[in-house]
Parts: sequence; C-alpha cells; structure tokens
Amino acid sequence: MSVKEGSSNGFIERLESLRGVAALWVAVGHSMIWLVIGSETAIWSKRVWEVHGVQANLARALITFFSGAAAVDIFFVLSGFVLARSLAGAVLNPASYVQFVVRRLFRIIPAFWFSLLVVLLYLTVLYPGHAVMPGASEWFNHWYADPLSVKAVLENATFVSPWLNPNAWTLKVEILASLLLPLIVWCIGAKGMQGSAARSTLVLVGTAALAWFYRDAPSDLAHYVYMFVVGALVARHGGAVRQGLLESNVFVVGCVMLVVLASACYPLIHPLYADVMVVAGSAGIICALSRGSQAKALAILGTGWARFLGRISYSFYLLHFIALYATGTVLLHLLPSEIVIRWPLAVMVAGCLISIALAVPLALLAFNWVEKPFTLIGRRVSIMQAGVVRQ
Repeated sequence: MSVKEGSSNGFIERLESLRGVAALWVAVGHSMIWLVIGSETAIWSKRVWEVHGVQANLARALITFFSGAAAVDIFFVLSGFVLARSLAGAVLNPASYVQFVVRRLFRIIPAFWFSLLVVLLYLTVLYPGHAVMPGASEWFNHWYADPLSVKAVLENATFVSPWLNPNAWTLKVEILASLLLPLIVWCIGAKGMQGSAARSTLVLVGTAALAWFYRDAPSDLAHYVYMFVVGALVARHGGAVRQGLLESNVFVVGCVMLVVLASACYPLIHPLYADVMVVAGSAGIICALSRGSQAKALAILGTGWARFLGRISYSFYLLHFIALYATGTVLLHLLPSEIVIRWPLAVMVAGCLISIALAVPLALLAFNWVEKPFTLIGRRVSIMQAGVVRQ
C-alpha cells in the first residue's frame, strides 16, 4: 500500500521512501542467492560466521545489509501504521468495513494480477524451458520446474500457491491482516481513551503469543499479525515518545543496527527472535519518520531516487523477481559454466544490476497504468458498496 493512499492524517513522503528502500533490499537479497558459491548452496540459511569462502562471505554480508526477510517485516509494520492512521477516528460498522476492504483489494490485487500476466507472457513466449543449470542454486532451480497449467494460474491468482510469483505469499498475509486491522484498531482504542494502554498491551501480548505458537510456520498469518499490531500501536501511541529522542542520530542508527544485527545473527528465513529485533528497529524508525525527525541518519530517505523508488515500490517488488529470473536464465545460457562456477559473485552482481534496470521501467508502467487507476476505481466502488450496505 502506498503511504499516501488511504491516509487521512497527511502524506509522509519519507515513509513511502522507506518502502522503496525495503523493496530494493528484497531485489538485492534475491539477486545474491540464485547461484551456488563454492561449497555454499544456501547462504541465506546460515548466520554470517557460518559461511565459508571469500565470495560467499561477501555475498552473505550484502544480504545482511540488504535482507529481503527484514524488508518484509518492515512492510508489515509499515502497513499496520499506515492503515491504523487511515482508520483513525473512523466508526467501525458494516459500511465502513466494506469500504475499507474494497479499497484494500483494489489496491493489492490488480497490480499482482498484472505481475502474473507478465510472468505468463515470459513463460509462454521467451522462456527456453526448465533445465537444471550448472552453478544455479536449488532456490533458482525450484521455480517453473512444473508444466504451466490453467489450474496453476488459478491457484496463483487466488493466492493458493506462490509458484508463479514467489512474493505472493506476503500479499496473502497482507490481505488477511488487512481484514483484521479495523478490529485491531477498535480493540486498541482511540488516543486518550480510558484504558487504551491496557487494551493495547493485551492485543500486543495476545498476538505475540500467537506468533510464538506459530513460530515454525513462517508463511502463516499468525506468524506475522503482531507486526501489524506494532505498526498500529506506533500510530496510536507514537506521539508519547520524546521528540528529542527521535531527533537523535544515536537512536536512529541504533534502530538500523538492530535490523542489521538480526540479519547477521540469524538465518534469513523469519525465525521469531530475528523478526522481533527487526520489528523493534523498524517501529523506532517509523515512529521517528512519522514525527518529522530530522536526524541526519534518515537523510537518505529524502533523496530523489528514494522518493521515486518509493512511488513505484509495490510494482517493483512484484516485478523484480521475474526480471531477475529472466536475467539469470539468459546469463546461465550465455556464460560458460566455468565462469559461473568460478566467479558466481560477479555474475550475481551483474544479474542484480541488469534485473533492476529491467524492473524499474516495467514497474513505472505498472504504477501509472495499473496501480493508480485501480486505486481510484477502488475508492469509487467502495463508496457505492458502503451505500448499498447502509441501505
């Protein structure tokens, strides 16, 4: 969700830039794991100090600072914050709930279906066919090994399977969490409401307990719902944090380092302890940005490229994987296997740059011709649907 869309309390540009930076993390993170590096076949499943070899260590260091797993957590906390702000002061009733859900579906699904169309065009027109290529990682070889079928397309379009676009599992979590957000916001209570702090604590503890029970289910909503709650709590109670603390570079850098440490000390597969560290760090960053902090450590989010990437971040997030997969497939067919096996880091860096260069214009096209128009349609449809419910 764009930070602008649905926010009734004003547009915070640097929060949108944060989403763009997080989308770039996912792109770089994926770009560093599609080849085997020496004896390391899955560097994302190991801690930094468990990886061996110069190239493998450099790649693991890159995905420590560009962690796709951490980026997903940031997305979820940020969504909880933005959606809670958009619901501030709203009365929870069937009409307002329908209005909210319709807007969310029109915001998320059309761009996702467009990404599936791009994938299908690639697989049916340009894809040379699946083959296990020398040097490719198990993660890369896993995708598109099965024959394309109508059943597979329907399962992907309805979020039953993420086979065509592996990022789809996060959209399923996002949609299900969005269905719960109005209830979560109501449970937390409005600012200044008597007992709001106690209610907020109860909701956070309850959803954190749910995450603990589902800690071994890293694609399940129960594993992540507390992240949306944390975002909503920042929206509700962030104003109580001292502005001087939020202006401190030490505080902001500390929040960033918490995210980086989680990515260094744990495998990048959403272990609960790592997620909690990332959520805490991202909550602090979001709180600082929402309060207008001018800490120098946040200056990067005010740059032109960050603002641009923030605007197209959702489409970029959806489309980069197919650009990377297509780029990787071409490189594996063009380059001698000896080069791929001996210099995998250099090949992956080249693939990263090429795939980002391909994904950015495609994402800009999707943003202008799919995201924006369907977001506006969703607003109009939600108003009509709300009127029908009231009647």
